[in-house]
Amino acid sequence: CVVLTAQTTPNPSQVTRLTIGEQNAVLLKHLKEYPNLEVLSIRCVEALQALPDDIGQLAKLRELDMNNGNGCAMNPKLPESIGNLQNLEKLDLYGAQDPRNGPQPKQRHEFPKSMSQLKSLTYLDLGRNGLEEIPDFVKELKNLKEFGFAWNMNVRVLPPFLGTLPELQTLRLDADGLTDIPVFLKGPKLSLITLGDNCTITTNAAKKKALEQRFHRVKLNFEDEYDCPDAK
Repeated sequence: CVVLTAQTTPNPSQVTRLTIGEQNAVLLKHLKEYPNLEVLSIRCVEALQALPDDIGQLAKLRELDMNNGNGCAMNPKLPESIGNLQNLEKLDLYGAQDPRNGPQPKQRHEFPKSMSQLKSLTYLDLGRNGLEEIPDFVKELKNLKEFGFAWNMNVRVLPPFLGTLPELQTLRLDADGLTDIPVFLKGPKLSLITLGDNCTITTNAAKKKALEQRFHRVKLNFEDEYDCPDAK
């Protein structure tokens, strides 16, 4: 495969993996010139106002990675054309839809309704985006195996449809402000729930034991990345 960076300029039709950052952000205006693109990474393009509609023409795209970790702040509007990516298996939006910091508009963009059409998704991460609830489109992703929603801080309530996703195996709920997890999360294939830094839970030995008994067929990971303020 060909990996395109700011230092290389191969024939676009040969490119299967493309990484875009601040230095080569102009390539976002030319996505339709990459018909064989399979993996697209967009890193720290903090001034990006909207993902171009042309992304919907990348028929072979399997992975769209916009994970910004903790070092960048992005909040581009996602186009309805994203629903055309019928081969997309991995969508990583960790920190990529966060209006709380950075130069982008300080408003929450609604997720496109077409995201419910991403039926091939097996991996989705919406973590660290300042979200307070899990978007409804997630319930339509019947092939989803791993769902990340960590570090959204103020979630509080989880939707019942999380327990009905037939292929879901891993659910990441770290640092979501949760005080408990509902019994309906016992999905047919769910095997791991991470709960670190939900401090009301992870600093309470009795609560952890009760959850382990309730979810005896699911591994619960209570490991905190950072020390909870009230930890003993």
